[in-house]
Formats: sequence, structure tokens, C-alpha cells
Amino acid sequence: MKLAITVVNEASQQAPFVLRGDYIEMIKDAAKIGYDAVELHLSDPNDINIPEIKKVCKELDISISSIGTGLAYVREGLSLTSNDMSVQKEAVNRMKDFIQLGKELECVVIIGLIKGLIKDNESYESYVSSLNNNLRECLQIAEMSGVTLVIEAVNRYEGDFLNTISECVDYIEQFNSEYLKVHIDTFHMNIEEDDIGKSIIQAGNRIGHVHIADSNRQYPGQAHYNFEETINALKKIDYKGALSAECLSLPTPEIAARETYNYIRNFVYEEMV
Repeated sequence: MKLAITVVNEASQQAPFVLRGDYIEMIKDAAKIGYDAVELHLSDPNDINIPEIKKVCKELDISISSIGTGLAYVREGLSLTSNDMSVQKEAVNRMKDFIQLGKELECVVIIGLIKGLIKDNESYESYVSSLNNNLRECLQIAEMSGVTLVIEAVNRYEGDFLNTISECVDYIEQFNSEYLKVHIDTFHMNIEEDDIGKSIIQAGNRIGHVHIADSNRQYPGQAHYNFEETINALKKIDYKGALSAECLSLPTPEIAARETYNYIRNFVYEEMV
């Protein structure tokens, strides 16, 4: 199990990304703290210098755990389920670019906000049909590239499709692919899951990525979320991926990053020696 931290070039104060600024410099900062990996959030893969990213990661013995694609939705309105077919096509093409980036950086690619919302679509049926068709097209490229896509379970207040782990598991089963897995998030699980540990164990090896934040979306240890239960459940299913901190950068990005690392490493220490 690896500890990772979210990195973004710029975002609003309300966005749950921790380190902010130049990607190369933020990777260096993450490595200094002790993180094993970073999660890159960007709107377009062309926004980063891939050779430089790979170079600094090799020099500092740190990896890229994951790529967040939600900014393509937030900043550009790209959605796999848009009523505008040209937007859908652009979203699929952007996802293909993200998948290529995932291949270059050997990491998972997240499908969260970019899947869009049912309420913005003509109907539930058209939403699901668009998502299924476009996801199959993206998945075909991902399989050929050896890149895992992870579809996120998002709470009901932020998303209106696939709110729980079990819903995500049921959904991905139809694709019958080892390259499509479930992405879980402690903040969302705290709202949606009846028994978090049980839900994780039942999902088993279908879990492909994990976000961590406390129940108030601040860094772990600032509220009441039971991280020990979650991490013990992940150990039981032999989860080998990243625990990536996606929390508010309060009171400062540096403090949030350092305190997350200091708090969470206590639960996974034996995994990291």
C-alpha cells in the first residue's frame, strides 16, 4: 500500500486538492515529506511536461499513482453523457489522451465527475446508454494500453449515479474487464455506506484506487472518520494500490500534506518499511 497526495496547478479553495502549484515542484515537495506517489489533477494531458515528470520521479524515487480527470468537466464541461454529441465525442477523445498519459506514467485513470449527471441528461435511460457506450470505447483503448480505469463512488449530494461501492461493483460487472475497477473515497463512504469495512471486503479485488479525507473533508485526524477500520479492511483484501489524500488544503497545503502523512502512516507503517 502506498501513500499518495493530490497535486494540482491551481484550483479554488473549496476544491479538495492538497498541494498546489507547479507540478514538478509539488512532486519534489511530496517526496520531501515522504510520500510514495502523487496523484495528478489536470484538465488536459498537454498541460504537463511528461519527460520532466518522469525524470523527477525517477530521481526522487516517487511514482505517479493516478490521474484525476474531473477538471476537464469542471473547467471545460466535458462529459461522457452530455446531451451534445459533439461534447461526448470530445470527452471520449480527452479520456483517450488521459489513458495514453496513464500508460506513459504507469498509473490508474480516474472516472469521476467526467461521467456527468443524470439530471443534466434527457433521461436516465439516455444517460446510462451514453455512459455505457463511451465507457466501452475508452475501456477498449485502456485494455490495449494496459491501463486501469477506476470509476468513483460519489455521494448522493455530488452525484446521482453510482453512489455506493456495491452499486459500482454491480455496474462494472457487465464490462467483464480486469482493467475497470472501483474507486472508493472515505469522504463519500462516510455518507453512503452502512458498514464501510464490510463493503470494502465484499468488493475485494474490484477496488482499484482509494481517496482519503476525514468526514469534514479536511485532512485525516481532523474529524471522526475511522481510518483504522478502512485500512484494516484494505489489508484483508490485499489491496496494493495507493491511499491518495484528496482533502481540503487547510489550514495550508503544506500543513495538510504533512499532517496527512504523519497520521495515516501510523496505520500502514508495516506496509511501508
